[in-house]
Amino acid sequence: MAVPAVTFAPTDRAFISDPYPALASLREAAAVHHDASLRRYFVTRHAEVRACLRDRRLGRNFRHVGSEGEFNAEPLDPRWQDFWDVERWSLLFIEPPDHTRIRKLVASAFTPRAVEAMREPARQLAHELLDRCLERGRFDLLYDFAQPYSITLICRLLGVPTDRQRDLLDWSHRHVKMYEFDTTEEQALSAARAASEFRAYVLELIEERRRSPRDDMISALVAARIDGDDLSDDEIVSTVVVLLNAGHEATVNTLGNGVRALLRRPEEWRHLVSGEVASATAVEELIRFDPPLQLFERWVLADGVEIAGVAVPRGEVISMLFGSANRDPRVFPDADVLDVGRPNAAEQIGFGGGIHVCIGAPLARIELEASLRALVERAPGLELVGEPARVPAFVIRGFRAVEVESRAGAAAVVSTVTR
Repeated sequence: MAVPAVTFAPTDRAFISDPYPALASLREAAAVHHDASLRRYFVTRHAEVRACLRDRRLGRNFRHVGSEGEFNAEPLDPRWQDFWDVERWSLLFIEPPDHTRIRKLVASAFTPRAVEAMREPARQLAHELLDRCLERGRFDLLYDFAQPYSITLICRLLGVPTDRQRDLLDWSHRHVKMYEFDTTEEQALSAARAASEFRAYVLELIEERRRSPRDDMISALVAARIDGDDLSDDEIVSTVVVLLNAGHEATVNTLGNGVRALLRRPEEWRHLVSGEVASATAVEELIRFDPPLQLFERWVLADGVEIAGVAVPRGEVISMLFGSANRDPRVFPDADVLDVGRPNAAEQIGFGGGIHVCIGAPLARIELEASLRALVERAPGLELVGEPARVPAFVIRGFRAVEVESRAGAAAVVSTVTR
Protein backbone atom coordinates (compact mmCIF):
# COMPACT_ATOMS: atom_id res chain seq x y z
CA MET A 1 0.00 0.00 0.00
CA ALA A 2 1.27 3.48 -0.86
CA VAL A 3 1.86 5.69 2.15
CA PRO A 4 0.43 9.22 1.98
CA ALA A 5 2.93 12.05 2.20
CA VAL A 6 2.30 14.66 4.86
CA THR A 7 3.71 17.93 6.08
CA PHE A 8 3.63 17.93 9.87
CA ALA A 9 4.13 21.24 11.71
CA PRO A 10 4.94 20.40 15.34
CA THR A 11 6.77 23.70 15.90
CA ASP A 12 3.99 25.96 14.60
CA ARG A 13 2.54 28.07 17.44
CA ALA A 14 -1.05 27.77 16.17
CA PHE A 15 -0.67 23.99 15.97
CA ILE A 16 0.80 23.81 19.49
CA SER A 17 -2.09 25.89 20.82
CA ASP A 18 -4.63 23.38 19.47
CA PRO A 19 -3.18 20.43 17.54
CA TYR A 20 -6.36 18.37 17.49
CA PRO A 21 -8.02 19.63 14.27
CA ALA A 22 -4.79 18.97 12.33
CA LEU A 23 -4.34 15.60 14.03
CA ALA A 24 -7.92 14.68 13.12
CA SER A 25 -7.27 15.51 9.48
CA LEU A 26 -4.17 13.30 9.49
CA ARG A 27 -5.98 10.48 11.27
CA GLU A 28 -8.97 10.45 8.97
CA ALA A 29 -6.77 10.63 5.86
CA ALA A 30 -4.74 7.55 6.79
CA ALA A 31 -3.47 5.46 9.68
CA VAL A 32 0.15 5.99 8.60
CA HIS A 33 1.85 9.00 7.01
CA HIS A 34 5.43 9.56 5.93
CA ASP A 35 7.08 12.94 6.47
CA ALA A 36 10.22 13.22 4.35
CA SER A 37 11.39 16.45 5.99
CA LEU A 38 11.18 14.98 9.51
CA ARG A 39 12.39 11.57 8.27
CA ARG A 40 9.77 9.50 10.04
CA TYR A 41 6.45 7.70 9.77
CA PHE A 42 3.54 9.03 11.82
CA VAL A 43 0.97 6.57 13.20
CA THR A 44 -2.35 8.25 13.91
CA ARG A 45 -5.05 5.75 14.91
CA HIS A 46 -5.74 4.03 18.21
CA ALA A 47 -5.58 0.42 17.02
CA GLU A 48 -2.35 0.91 15.10
CA VAL A 49 -0.67 2.90 17.90
CA ARG A 50 -1.59 0.22 20.44
CA ALA A 51 -0.27 -2.51 18.14
CA CYS A 52 3.01 -0.64 17.61
CA LEU A 53 3.50 -0.22 21.34
CA ARG A 54 3.35 -4.01 21.73
CA ASP A 55 5.34 -5.00 18.65
CA ARG A 56 8.73 -6.37 19.74
CA ARG A 57 10.13 -5.72 16.25
CA LEU A 58 10.00 -2.04 17.19
CA GLY A 59 12.37 -0.68 19.82
CA ARG A 60 13.17 2.49 21.68
CA ASN A 61 16.83 2.10 20.74
CA PHE A 62 18.71 0.47 17.88
CA ARG A 63 22.34 0.56 18.98
CA HIS A 64 22.15 -2.95 20.42
CA VAL A 65 21.36 -4.37 16.96
CA GLY A 66 22.99 -2.04 14.45
CA SER A 67 24.97 1.09 13.73
CA GLU A 68 23.82 4.61 12.94
CA GLY A 69 24.84 3.95 9.34
CA GLU A 70 22.30 1.12 9.13
CA PHE A 71 19.56 3.22 10.68
CA ASN A 72 18.05 6.54 9.75
CA ALA A 73 19.99 8.24 12.55
CA GLU A 74 22.44 11.06 13.07
CA PRO A 75 25.46 10.49 15.34
CA LEU A 76 25.01 11.71 18.91
CA ASP A 77 26.35 15.25 19.12
CA PRO A 78 29.41 15.10 21.43
CA ARG A 79 28.71 18.63 22.63
CA TRP A 80 25.78 17.24 24.62
CA GLN A 81 27.65 14.24 26.01
CA ASP A 82 26.53 14.94 29.57
CA PHE A 83 22.93 14.54 28.43
CA TRP A 84 23.64 11.32 26.52
CA ASP A 85 25.47 9.90 29.55
CA VAL A 86 22.40 10.36 31.74
CA GLU A 87 20.09 8.95 29.08
CA ARG A 88 22.33 5.94 28.39
CA TRP A 89 20.66 3.60 30.90
CA SER A 90 17.23 5.21 31.04
CA LEU A 91 14.34 2.74 31.10
CA LEU A 92 12.78 4.82 28.34
CA PHE A 93 15.63 4.08 25.94
CA ILE A 94 17.19 0.72 26.71
CA GLU A 95 16.01 -2.59 25.31
CA PRO A 96 16.19 -6.16 26.66
CA PRO A 97 18.12 -7.70 28.26
CA ASP A 98 19.27 -4.50 30.02
CA HIS A 99 15.72 -3.16 30.17
CA THR A 100 14.41 -6.40 31.68
CA ARG A 101 17.15 -6.46 34.28
CA ILE A 102 16.72 -2.88 35.53
CA ARG A 103 12.93 -2.69 35.23
CA LYS A 104 12.54 -5.82 37.35
CA LEU A 105 14.38 -4.09 40.17
CA VAL A 106 12.42 -0.86 39.86
CA ALA A 107 9.13 -2.76 39.69
CA SER A 108 9.69 -4.00 43.23
CA ALA A 109 9.02 -0.45 44.44
CA PHE A 110 5.76 -0.24 42.46
CA THR A 111 4.02 -3.36 43.76
CA PRO A 112 0.26 -2.96 44.30
CA ARG A 113 0.84 -2.94 48.05
CA ALA A 114 3.57 -0.29 47.87
CA VAL A 115 1.53 1.91 45.56
CA GLU A 116 -1.60 1.58 47.67
CA ALA A 117 0.42 2.66 50.70
CA MET A 118 0.91 6.03 48.94
CA ARG A 119 -2.83 6.73 48.74
CA GLU A 120 -3.24 8.31 52.17
CA PRO A 121 0.01 10.34 51.98
CA ALA A 122 -1.13 11.62 48.57
CA ARG A 123 -4.50 12.65 49.99
CA GLN A 124 -2.97 14.36 53.00
CA LEU A 125 -0.39 16.24 50.97
CA ALA A 126 -2.98 17.41 48.42
CA HIS A 127 -5.13 18.87 51.20
CA GLU A 128 -2.17 20.42 52.99
CA LEU A 129 -0.90 22.20 49.87
CA LEU A 130 -4.36 23.22 48.73
CA ASP A 131 -5.18 24.76 52.11
CA ARG A 132 -2.22 27.12 51.70
CA CYS A 133 -3.35 28.04 48.19
CA LEU A 134 -6.96 28.64 49.18
CA GLU A 135 -5.94 30.97 51.97
CA ARG A 136 -4.70 33.31 49.23
CA GLY A 137 -7.77 32.85 47.06
CA ARG A 138 -5.81 33.20 43.82
CA PHE A 139 -2.90 30.93 42.93
CA ASP A 140 -1.01 29.21 40.14
CA LEU A 141 -2.31 25.66 39.97
CA LEU A 142 1.04 24.44 38.58
CA TYR A 143 3.70 26.30 40.58
CA ASP A 144 1.86 26.52 43.89
CA PHE A 145 0.06 23.15 43.91
CA ALA A 146 0.76 20.54 41.21
CA GLN A 147 4.56 20.87 41.09
CA PRO A 148 5.32 20.67 44.82
CA TYR A 149 2.66 17.96 45.16
CA SER A 150 4.05 15.64 42.50
CA ILE A 151 7.76 16.18 43.18
CA THR A 152 7.28 15.64 46.93
CA LEU A 153 5.54 12.30 46.43
CA ILE A 154 8.07 10.90 43.97
CA CYS A 155 10.93 12.14 46.16
CA ARG A 156 9.45 10.32 49.14
CA LEU A 157 9.23 7.10 47.18
CA LEU A 158 12.77 7.34 45.87
CA GLY A 159 14.32 8.67 49.04
CA VAL A 160 15.37 12.02 47.59
CA PRO A 161 15.34 14.98 50.01
CA THR A 162 12.63 17.50 49.19
CA ASP A 163 14.75 20.52 50.16
CA ARG A 164 16.08 20.62 46.59
CA GLN A 165 12.72 20.24 44.86
CA ARG A 166 12.99 23.50 42.91
CA ASP A 167 16.40 22.41 41.61
CA LEU A 168 14.92 19.05 40.64
CA LEU A 169 12.08 20.74 38.78
CA ASP A 170 14.47 23.11 37.03
CA TRP A 171 16.75 20.25 35.95
CA SER A 172 13.79 18.27 34.70
CA HIS A 173 12.24 21.12 32.69
CA ARG A 174 15.58 21.81 30.99
CA HIS A 175 16.33 18.12 30.45
CA VAL A 176 13.08 17.28 28.62
CA LYS A 177 13.56 20.05 26.06
CA MET A 178 15.81 17.58 24.24
CA TYR A 179 12.77 15.49 23.37
CA GLU A 180 11.21 18.17 21.17
CA PHE A 181 11.46 18.67 17.41
CA ASP A 182 12.84 22.20 17.55
CA THR A 183 15.42 22.05 20.33
CA THR A 184 17.71 25.04 19.93
CA GLU A 185 21.46 24.96 20.53
CA GLU A 186 20.92 27.08 23.64
CA GLN A 187 18.31 24.63 24.96
CA ALA A 188 20.56 21.66 24.20
CA LEU A 189 23.41 23.28 26.10
CA SER A 190 21.08 24.00 29.00
CA ALA A 191 19.84 20.39 28.96
CA ALA A 192 23.40 19.07 29.02
CA ARG A 193 24.28 21.31 31.96
CA ALA A 194 21.13 20.26 33.78
CA ALA A 195 21.99 16.61 33.19
CA SER A 196 25.48 17.17 34.58
CA GLU A 197 24.16 18.89 37.69
CA PHE A 198 21.43 16.27 38.13
CA ARG A 199 23.96 13.45 37.78
CA ALA A 200 26.34 14.99 40.34
CA TYR A 201 23.49 15.31 42.82
CA VAL A 202 22.31 11.72 42.40
CA LEU A 203 25.88 10.44 42.74
CA GLU A 204 26.04 12.21 46.11
CA LEU A 205 22.84 10.44 47.17
CA ILE A 206 24.20 7.08 46.01
CA GLU A 207 27.35 7.50 48.07
CA GLU A 208 25.33 8.59 51.08
CA ARG A 209 23.11 5.49 50.83
CA ARG A 210 26.16 3.25 50.62
CA ARG A 211 27.29 4.66 53.95
CA SER A 212 23.84 4.79 55.55
CA PRO A 213 21.16 2.69 53.81
CA ARG A 214 17.50 3.61 54.31
CA ASP A 215 14.14 2.13 53.42
CA ASP A 216 13.88 3.78 50.01
CA MET A 217 14.40 3.01 46.33
CA ILE A 218 17.87 4.53 46.02
CA SER A 219 19.11 2.32 48.84
CA ALA A 220 17.46 -0.67 47.18
CA LEU A 221 19.14 0.09 43.86
CA VAL A 222 22.51 0.50 45.56
CA ALA A 223 22.12 -2.82 47.35
CA ALA A 224 20.67 -4.72 44.38
CA ARG A 225 22.45 -7.78 43.02
CA ILE A 226 21.68 -9.26 39.61
CA ASP A 227 23.34 -12.58 38.93
CA GLY A 228 25.95 -11.58 41.48
CA ASP A 229 26.63 -8.16 39.92
CA ASP A 230 25.83 -4.70 41.25
CA LEU A 231 24.09 -2.00 39.29
CA SER A 232 26.65 0.53 38.14
CA ASP A 233 26.45 4.11 39.36
CA ASP A 234 25.60 5.18 35.81
CA GLU A 235 22.68 2.76 35.70
CA ILE A 236 21.37 4.01 39.04
CA VAL A 237 21.73 7.65 37.97
CA SER A 238 19.78 7.09 34.74
CA THR A 239 17.07 5.20 36.61
CA VAL A 240 16.63 7.84 39.32
CA VAL A 241 16.60 10.70 36.82
CA VAL A 242 13.98 9.11 34.55
CA LEU A 243 11.75 8.25 37.52
CA LEU A 244 12.00 11.78 38.90
CA ASN A 245 11.33 13.36 35.51
CA ALA A 246 8.50 11.06 34.46
CA GLY A 247 7.14 10.91 37.99
CA HIS A 248 6.12 14.54 38.06
CA GLU A 249 5.97 15.82 34.46
CA ALA A 250 2.94 13.69 33.60
CA THR A 251 1.09 14.49 36.84
CA VAL A 252 1.70 18.22 36.64
CA ASN A 253 0.73 18.55 32.98
CA THR A 254 -2.31 16.27 33.30
CA LEU A 255 -3.60 18.44 36.13
CA GLY A 256 -2.87 21.64 34.24
CA ASN A 257 -4.37 20.49 30.95
CA GLY A 258 -7.26 18.72 32.65
CA VAL A 259 -8.35 21.35 35.14
CA ARG A 260 -8.19 24.02 32.45
CA ALA A 261 -10.43 21.85 30.25
CA LEU A 262 -12.86 21.23 33.11
CA LEU A 263 -13.15 24.87 34.12
CA ARG A 264 -13.89 25.84 30.53
CA ARG A 265 -16.79 23.35 30.62
CA PRO A 266 -18.69 24.13 33.85
CA GLU A 267 -21.19 21.32 33.31
CA GLU A 268 -18.38 18.74 33.47
CA TRP A 269 -16.92 20.35 36.59
CA ARG A 270 -20.39 20.21 38.19
CA HIS A 271 -20.57 16.44 37.55
CA LEU A 272 -17.52 16.10 39.80
CA VAL A 273 -18.61 18.61 42.44
CA SER A 274 -22.01 16.92 42.78
CA GLY A 275 -20.42 13.50 43.17
CA GLU A 276 -22.21 12.20 40.09
CA VAL A 277 -18.82 11.19 38.61
CA ALA A 278 -15.91 9.95 40.71
CA SER A 279 -12.57 11.71 40.41
CA ALA A 280 -10.85 8.42 39.55
CA THR A 281 -13.14 8.02 36.53
CA ALA A 282 -12.56 11.61 35.42
CA VAL A 283 -8.76 11.20 35.55
CA GLU A 284 -8.86 8.71 32.67
CA GLU A 285 -10.87 11.12 30.56
CA LEU A 286 -8.56 14.04 31.33
CA ILE A 287 -5.56 12.02 30.14
CA ARG A 288 -7.46 10.97 27.02
CA PHE A 289 -8.77 14.40 26.16
CA ASP A 290 -5.51 16.39 26.33
CA PRO A 291 -2.60 14.03 27.11
CA PRO A 292 0.64 15.44 28.51
CA LEU A 293 2.69 13.17 26.22
CA GLN A 294 1.69 13.66 22.60
CA LEU A 295 4.26 11.54 20.79
CA PHE A 296 6.35 8.44 21.46
CA GLU A 297 8.91 6.95 19.11
CA ARG A 298 10.09 3.51 18.06
CA TRP A 299 12.84 2.32 15.71
CA VAL A 300 12.04 -0.42 13.21
CA LEU A 301 14.51 -3.14 14.18
CA ALA A 302 13.52 -5.90 11.76
CA ASP A 303 12.61 -6.43 8.13
CA GLY A 304 9.04 -7.13 7.05
CA VAL A 305 7.24 -4.66 9.32
CA GLU A 306 3.87 -3.43 8.06
CA ILE A 307 1.59 -0.95 9.79
CA ALA A 308 -1.97 -0.75 8.46
CA GLY A 309 -0.75 -2.33 5.23
CA VAL A 310 2.15 0.13 4.85
CA ALA A 311 5.61 -1.42 4.64
CA VAL A 312 8.04 0.41 6.93
CA PRO A 313 11.69 -0.53 6.23
CA ARG A 314 14.16 -1.55 8.89
CA GLY A 315 16.07 1.47 10.18
CA GLU A 316 13.17 3.92 9.99
CA VAL A 317 11.56 5.82 12.86
CA ILE A 318 7.87 5.70 13.64
CA SER A 319 6.21 8.37 15.77
CA MET A 320 3.02 7.32 17.50
CA LEU A 321 0.68 10.27 17.97
CA PHE A 322 -0.96 9.70 21.35
CA GLY A 323 -3.11 12.83 21.12
CA SER A 324 -4.51 11.66 17.80
CA ALA A 325 -5.06 8.07 18.93
CA ASN A 326 -6.83 9.20 22.09
CA ARG A 327 -9.35 11.11 20.01
CA ASP A 328 -9.98 8.33 17.51
CA PRO A 329 -13.77 8.17 17.01
CA ARG A 330 -13.44 4.46 16.13
CA VAL A 331 -12.88 3.91 19.85
CA PHE A 332 -14.26 7.02 21.57
CA PRO A 333 -17.64 8.32 20.30
CA ASP A 334 -17.76 12.13 20.18
CA ALA A 335 -14.04 12.02 20.83
CA ASP A 336 -13.57 15.81 20.72
CA VAL A 337 -16.04 16.23 23.58
CA LEU A 338 -14.83 16.16 27.18
CA ASP A 339 -17.03 13.66 29.04
CA VAL A 340 -15.81 13.00 32.58
CA GLY A 341 -18.15 10.03 32.86
CA ARG A 342 -17.03 8.42 29.58
CA PRO A 343 -17.48 4.67 30.15
CA ASN A 344 -14.43 3.55 28.15
CA ALA A 345 -12.04 6.40 28.95
CA ALA A 346 -9.60 3.91 30.51
CA GLU A 347 -8.82 2.70 27.00
CA GLN A 348 -6.70 5.84 26.59
CA ILE A 349 -3.06 5.12 25.84
CA GLY A 350 -1.43 8.05 27.59
CA PHE A 351 0.72 5.69 29.64
CA GLY A 352 2.03 3.84 26.60
CA GLY A 353 2.10 0.06 26.34
CA GLY A 354 4.22 -3.01 25.82
CA ILE A 355 7.47 -3.46 27.73
CA HIS A 356 7.89 0.31 27.95
CA VAL A 357 4.50 0.97 29.53
CA CYS A 358 4.82 3.59 32.25
CA ILE A 359 5.97 1.73 35.35
CA GLY A 360 4.58 4.47 37.58
CA ALA A 361 1.11 4.55 36.01
CA PRO A 362 -0.66 3.07 39.09
CA LEU A 363 0.99 5.67 41.32
CA ALA A 364 0.20 8.47 38.85
CA ARG A 365 -3.48 7.48 38.93
CA ILE A 366 -3.53 7.61 42.74
CA GLU A 367 -1.81 11.03 42.74
CA LEU A 368 -4.14 12.45 40.11
CA GLU A 369 -7.26 11.09 41.75
CA ALA A 370 -6.27 12.47 45.16
CA SER A 371 -5.34 15.90 43.84
CA LEU A 372 -8.43 16.24 41.65
CA ARG A 373 -10.69 15.12 44.48
CA ALA A 374 -9.10 17.69 46.81
CA LEU A 375 -9.75 20.45 44.28
CA VAL A 376 -13.35 19.36 43.77
CA GLU A 377 -14.11 19.02 47.48
CA ARG A 378 -12.23 22.03 48.80
CA ALA A 379 -12.60 24.46 45.92
CA PRO A 380 -15.94 23.80 44.19
CA GLY A 381 -16.05 27.43 43.11
CA LEU A 382 -12.70 27.25 41.31
CA GLU A 383 -12.42 29.51 38.26
CA LEU A 384 -9.77 30.29 35.66
CA VAL A 385 -8.14 33.70 35.80
CA GLY A 386 -7.67 34.36 32.09
CA GLU A 387 -6.53 31.89 29.45
CA PRO A 388 -3.32 30.01 30.35
CA ALA A 389 -0.31 30.33 28.04
CA ARG A 390 1.04 27.13 26.51
CA VAL A 391 4.63 26.05 26.82
CA PRO A 392 5.83 26.33 23.18
CA ALA A 393 6.40 22.59 22.78
CA PHE A 394 4.46 19.75 21.20
CA VAL A 395 5.82 16.44 22.50
CA ILE A 396 5.39 17.28 26.19
CA ARG A 397 2.22 19.33 26.31
CA GLY A 398 1.51 21.70 29.13
CA PHE A 399 1.07 25.28 30.28
CA ARG A 400 3.52 27.82 31.65
CA ALA A 401 1.04 28.63 34.41
CA VAL A 402 -2.65 28.09 35.18
CA GLU A 403 -3.92 30.96 37.30
CA VAL A 404 -7.08 30.11 39.24
CA GLU A 405 -9.09 31.56 42.08
CA SER A 406 -11.68 30.21 44.45
CA ARG A 407 -13.93 32.76 46.04
CA ALA A 408 -15.31 30.01 48.21
CA GLY A 409 -11.80 28.82 49.12
CA ALA A 410 -11.63 30.30 52.62
CA ALA A 411 -15.06 28.93 53.51
CA ALA A 412 -14.03 25.49 52.34
CA VAL A 413 -10.97 25.56 54.57
CA VAL A 414 -12.98 26.71 57.61
CA SER A 415 -15.59 24.04 56.97
CA THR A 416 -12.97 21.32 56.83
CA VAL A 417 -11.17 22.48 59.96
CA THR A 418 -14.34 22.64 62.05
CA ARG A 419 -15.56 19.17 61.10
